[in-house]
Amino acid sequence: MSSDGSLATPPQVDLVVIGGGLSGLAAAWTAHRLGWSVCVLEAGRTAGGKVRSERRDGFLLEWGPMAFPGSADAVWKLIEEVGLQGELVEGLPPGDRYVYRNRRARRLPQGPGSLLSGDYMSLGGKLRMLAEPFVLGNAREDDTVMSFARRRLGREAAQYLIAPFVSGVFAGDPEQLGARDAFPRLWQWEHDAGSVLMGAVLGRGAGPARSGEGSTAEHHHGLYSFREGLATLPKAIAAALPPGSVHTSAVVQGIEALADATYSVRYAATKDANEIGQVTARHVIIAVPPRAASGLLRTIPTAHDALAQVEMCRVAVVHFGGPDPHGVAPRGVGVVIPPGEGLRTLGILLPSSALPGRAPEGHWLHSGFVGGVCDPDAVDLTDETLLSLVRRAQQQAFGHLYPGLELPCTFSSVVRWRDAIPQYGVGHREAMARAVAAVEQTWPGVTLAGNHLHGINVNDAAHSGVVAVRRLHERQVVAAATSLAQGGVS
Repeated sequence: MSSDGSLATPPQVDLVVIGGGLSGLAAAWTAHRLGWSVCVLEAGRTAGGKVRSERRDGFLLEWGPMAFPGSADAVWKLIEEVGLQGELVEGLPPGDRYVYRNRRARRLPQGPGSLLSGDYMSLGGKLRMLAEPFVLGNAREDDTVMSFARRRLGREAAQYLIAPFVSGVFAGDPEQLGARDAFPRLWQWEHDAGSVLMGAVLGRGAGPARSGEGSTAEHHHGLYSFREGLATLPKAIAAALPPGSVHTSAVVQGIEALADATYSVRYAATKDANEIGQVTARHVIIAVPPRAASGLLRTIPTAHDALAQVEMCRVAVVHFGGPDPHGVAPRGVGVVIPPGEGLRTLGILLPSSALPGRAPEGHWLHSGFVGGVCDPDAVDLTDETLLSLVRRAQQQAFGHLYPGLELPCTFSSVVRWRDAIPQYGVGHREAMARAVAAVEQTWPGVTLAGNHLHGINVNDAAHSGVVAVRRLHERQVVAAATSLAQGGVS
């Protein structure tokens, strides 16, 4: 159905985008700026995918990602193009990040100059980490994140820095995620320079910006979001597209290649599968999660099989908050919790101290994460149990900041994601590249987008949509030039 409740779509457009998450909307917007007519088919009730924001009882809740970094070049370009600069908010100081160890949160260093200070690791562990440039480079394609981290940084840094970071970002198992796949830049630094640290120093500023993205992000630092949450961006993109371009509650049922080199996309309204719609297009971008994409590509075995094998983890997001009468709520971005520390929580973000306007005046808001690859059944626990888990983690991590006092909790809300984050196992990126190649070879006007292809963060998701349109446009230009040349010869 369209955003106005009707099922009607244009009979033919230049591009159909299947999936109205950030990747799909970025693709639609990029195509629109090329002058293409677009149709976005989104199965959910609203566009935006996992980028959702909700204001409840004065608290601003993020169902998915909370913010984006200043280096997010693709996101900054979209912000400029749809005119959202006035809605931006910048992260609040001090911006501290913590790791949980031995029953309390330990502040992490904010730069090279503070690596030796603090109690986040033992002195021996810090010295071993700083000796990284002297460790023989031995990058292997089958490196897992943990094997890579142990070799480069030592066992203590791997356990208390890398493992919790991976759990916090991917909600995954660092013993299974591929180093080259999950963190390609770090792996490449060792491969090229023999050292992560030396690669960072030598490579800083040397790499070109992503083609067409511009260099705006070079002038931004820290975290950013919008006054009413990160969902402001997909909402603005959807609103900036021509009226009737975005159709929600539209579940795509199949794609058919037609004899005239166009594609027919069939879809049904969610509430009534008998209400069928159809739209024809010269190009199609499949920007849905891997399992759904696999279902649309059954006639292309290489792509179908690769996408079907992508593991998606399950995560529960527990928002909880309340008044802070004593002004003792912890300040910073959040704390990550390593496996084996006795807490059934992956980490806790601190939105009310990380960004302005996330909680009513005089209140705090935290967001705990439970589940992931190593604890998938936790997502099925009751709301009360999940709240008790993250409250216990909060008290253990930050209770030393307010001894003898209570940080009262008067608000809570739980969001469950059954397919939260794609897991970049060893060989994942190569498998996705083969899937894309198989689709484009079989259906030259079709390609893929999504955070399972090039990276899981907000910027990677947006960039994948932009890249997908560029690939189709380049193929169209080449095909037109070839046709013109052949016509001239004849």
